[in-house]
Amino acid sequence: MTQAVSSPSPVSPSSAVAAAAVRTPDALPLSGRDGTWQRVLTGLQRLRWQAGSALMPSATARRLERIWFCPPRAAATSAARHALDGARADWALVTGHGPSRRVRVYRWGSAGPVVLLAHGWGGHAGQWHAVIDGLLAAGMRVVAFDALSHGASDAGARGAAQTSVLEMSRSLLAAAWHAGPVHAVVAHSLGGAAAALALREGLPARAAVLLGAPADMRAACAALAWQLGVAPAVLARMQRHSERWLGMPWSAFNVPDLGRARAVPPTLVIHDRDDKEVLWEDGAAIAGAWPGARLETTTGLGHRRILRDPAVIQRIAGFIRPPSAPHHVPVSAGLAVA
Repeated sequence: MTQAVSSPSPVSPSSAVAAAAVRTPDALPLSGRDGTWQRVLTGLQRLRWQAGSALMPSATARRLERIWFCPPRAAATSAARHALDGARADWALVTGHGPSRRVRVYRWGSAGPVVLLAHGWGGHAGQWHAVIDGLLAAGMRVVAFDALSHGASDAGARGAAQTSVLEMSRSLLAAAWHAGPVHAVVAHSLGGAAAALALREGLPARAAVLLGAPADMRAACAALAWQLGVAPAVLARMQRHSERWLGMPWSAFNVPDLGRARAVPPTLVIHDRDDKEVLWEDGAAIAGAWPGARLETTTGLGHRRILRDPAVIQRIAGFIRPPSAPHHVPVSAGLAVA
């Protein structure tokens, strides 16, 4: 069901973003165990973090920071590899923040408006394979990239195991300037927050689509800290320290606020009710805060299958098609227009 949202919705903590950040050796593997054993392990983990918060606050804050800024590694499927093998690949440079670093850029198509695709936390360009096919069929050129410390790109400023949404945004901007005039940006998950930052920095896109995007990094990190049992003072210490090397406050990563602070292009927010990694309420908050934005809700696709759903891909192509081209796209059962 598609819903048009005209007022902000409360931002719910993005539990999935938080959960994704805990994919490190410090996290206890809970899958495949019965409920009792899961509760025992979860309780032991919380006790460990609570003890660290009380006895070693500085070390615990550093550990939380290491977990939060460590992206998981996503293996490429055969479909993803096939898509990348068919691309024209080259490099863009991220400059102005220490030594220049290379971002791997992939291009498909030779005519039509340029659509830039931004993957999420721990993702890579190949995850867009189904969307790439759909946009090419709609007569567009497609550009995707691997953010720093992701895929085939160089490591970020803090090494291959660490990066941030700010570095993802700089990667996006580097790919955009390298690819030439960008007509639209389509972003998934944390790539949506990176795209919002890029729009604030002047990315001249005429349309944007955000798929399963989180609304508030501060709330997501607070959700992680609560789940682990980290004391609020330790969380605050971690955030103060990271603000020094990020060069900006955590409040700068609030996506709804970014849309209030400056003009944004027409935006389509697509979010699934069954997304367990980034809550639907996050998408509703973004759509409610960004002037003219539209929220469309799917069901049963979760956080990742939304990138492969034919109805969603059809809707993306229809939304970002330039005004000079036919704009009518038949709507299938997956998405209903309110």
